[in-house]
Amino acid sequence: MTIHLITGSDPRLLSDKVSDITRELITSMATKESRSTILETHDAGAPSSEERESAIRKAVASAETMSLFGEERVVVIRNISEATVGELSALVAYLEHPADNTHLVVSASGKLAKIVSDALKRAGATTMSTVPPNKRQELITWFLEKFGESGLTVDAAALNEIINWLGEDQARLPGLIDILVSTYGTSKKLSSEDVMAFLGEQGSVKPWDLTDAIDARDSPKALEMLRRMLRGGEFHSLQVMAILHTHYSKLMRLDGPEVHTSLDALALIGGKSEFQGRKYLTQYRRMGSSAVMQAVHLLARADIDLRGGKDLQEELTMEILVARLCHMGTSAHATNRRR
Repeated sequence: MTIHLITGSDPRLLSDKVSDITRELITSMATKESRSTILETHDAGAPSSEERESAIRKAVASAETMSLFGEERVVVIRNISEATVGELSALVAYLEHPADNTHLVVSASGKLAKIVSDALKRAGATTMSTVPPNKRQELITWFLEKFGESGLTVDAAALNEIINWLGEDQARLPGLIDILVSTYGTSKKLSSEDVMAFLGEQGSVKPWDLTDAIDARDSPKALEMLRRMLRGGEFHSLQVMAILHTHYSKLMRLDGPEVHTSLDALALIGGKSEFQGRKYLTQYRRMGSSAVMQAVHLLARADIDLRGGKDLQEELTMEILVARLCHMGTSAHATNRRR
């Protein structure tokens, strides 16, 4: 029998994947038993230790118990990362000798203790991550796979529209797919016009989507990223200020020392990859010392305004700041560029 470990940080994507795997397992069975007899679900994320341990012990007992008709069964244990090693001891013991007639599906939203992850590996568990990739091309592939699993096809324009619109909120994709399937079926290739009416509110974005747009002096895109961060509820104005402060602080660290290579820059900004060092060094050379200092002064002024210095709405204050930052680094401001 099979053992599946479903991991991820978003509970909606986790739950959706667990449901998919469970449904596939039950559908593949040649059995006359009802779903209620085949399937048992237990939650290891209960509030109290006693409840968590009880849920795990019941799940293990179900996995070890032969079904009435001697056929396969599916046992699901959700949120095992919420339980302690002690509470999971019954599961660890079970994994040493899994039952031959039971498919076990477990989900985890956090890091598992080594003893638990090792027990799953020894038992031959198949691990599936629900975390969407960061790189654009890999994200496109991920979205295409999700559409493919449902039988839907979308054209390139519609796919890009969906990815851009959902932003960081990819957990809304399964719900969107359900709506599109119920509306159009799976025989039609969907266009942007077909999907736009069902997209809802724009999702949030990553912090570097904002700073990259500012660095590129793309005011329309930077303002769009800012509004999505603020209106999506993921970021407060002061959190965005902190992101921008960190960004320009790194550029300030390059002002003064002899910096010749991306590795030199990386050592100063404290980044984790040579790509970051190269990115900041290129941006500093593009802006120059004078423009970086002006940007820092703009940040300080906006911080005062956000705390009551001016009678302006917070979003408007941030929009003014971002628009001004987008004009930093033009050739007119780069007279002090390092050579």
